Amino acid sequence: MRPKLKLNVIIIFILVAIVSIAGELKSREEFMRSLPVYRRYRCLLCHKSSAPVSADLNGFGSEFRRNGYTWNSALALKDSDGDGYPNGDELGDGDGDGVADVGFEYSNPGDPMNVPNSIDRGTWGILKSLFEE
Repeated sequence: MRPKLKLNVIIIFILVAIVSIAGELKSREEFMRSLPVYRRYRCLLCHKSSAPVSADLNGFGSEFRRNGYTWNSALALKDSDGDGYPNGDELGDGDGDGVADVGFEYSNPGDPMNVPNSIDRGTWGILKSLFEE
């Protein structure tokens, strides 16, 4: 193979690889956007590591994949990490309608050591109102 042709083949191969990786990362972002919240924990919502390219899925990530990467009431009612809190409560969307409750303390449904605030929503609202101007 001629040197110039060989270089062109290598460049095309690299470009195809970059486009493939970018498409995969974009789809992952779309998966996260289907959840009511994701910015705080990002990749750790579904993966055991913050480097998701090489990380295995955690319990929530596995459930999310089995559910077709769809957030709904079925997934909201499950307790994927076994910490005693349904996924919906941990993401601040107990009914799974895709709308997170405002002012709720979120936790990671993929990490059993990370649980929601132990103060119920009513009490939390009263406490917050004491400190508002």
